[in-house]
Amino acid sequence: MQTIIHGDCLKYLRTLPDQSVSLILTDPPYGLGIAKKGQIGSGKRFTPKRWDVLPPREVFAEMRRVSRHQVIWGGNYFTHYLPPSRCWLVWYKKDGLPKNSFADCELAWTSFNRNAAVFNCRWSGFVKDSREPRVAHPTQKALEVMKWCVAEFSQPEDSILDPFLGSGTTAVAAKLLLRRFTGIEIDREYVAIAHKRLAEAA
Repeated sequence: MQTIIHGDCLKYLRTLPDQSVSLILTDPPYGLGIAKKGQIGSGKRFTPKRWDVLPPREVFAEMRRVSRHQVIWGGNYFTHYLPPSRCWLVWYKKDGLPKNSFADCELAWTSFNRNAAVFNCRWSGFVKDSREPRVAHPTQKALEVMKWCVAEFSQPEDSILDPFLGSGTTAVAAKLLLRRFTGIEIDREYVAIAHKRLAEAA
């Protein structure tokens, strides 16, 4: 079962019982203002938005309350909200590629008591190991990265929740790997994109 809800994630999280979700897998806004620019370095243009502000502390407290485990991308921006973790994830984007002004990697905080892990998936300009097309979202995650997270940190039939669904990559990964999934997204344009991507996923 795959469900996408248009709404405010904090309001939805407050309705859930404690530890009712197997895994929260999400990529919250980092507060860098990238959504306001309307484009990224590759020249791809997007509708300018105002969503890229740090979510409040309560969102992180609620995510940890309602789920047994969490994987939160951009965790290095949220260390003032989250406890220490030994299981950080690294998405290395530049394997064999020349350096440029963009980050070589992205980090995810997790609640798991496991060793840190690195996943190589080139994602720079026209060089991409993950072959899904870019959609109208400036911080779209690579599908292969989210599939790796789903496969490594959940089991078939587990329930996965993404409170910041964006363009729907987590939903597609969960569908392809046979997990039950709910995604929350406050922006109507992104909800429509996520529905389309989910319908086309096979």
